[in-house]
Amino acid sequence: MQRSNLFAHIELSKFVAGLKLDPEECRSSLISQHAYFLLIPSRMFSDQLVPEWEDICATVFRSGPARDEEGRIVANAVRNTIRQMSREECIEIVKRVMSLQQKVAAEF
Repeated sequence: MQRSNLFAHIELSKFVAGLKLDPEECRSSLISQHAYFLLIPSRMFSDQLVPEWEDICATVFRSGPARDEEGRIVANAVRNTIRQMSREECIEIVKRVMSLQQKVAAEF
């Protein structure tokens, strides 16, 4: 069985370390750590974990970038989507990322 790349393990561990499950801080922790969704490519995960990471990423990219009146991008797709998510959705994303990190860690 092919395991996830060490890069995914290290970066996902750092990502999870910065996340919070507290409903008051969940969204802000996701926004402050949002670059990890762009930094960790799905090819770094084992074949069985790729779909899970891709599904998480699809969820946080769903709204697309925010644009101003002139059409300029003012927030990337991940930041914009997280801003629009409910607290419950943010908590669910954090739980899914934490669960994925545990699965990746178990491969090592």
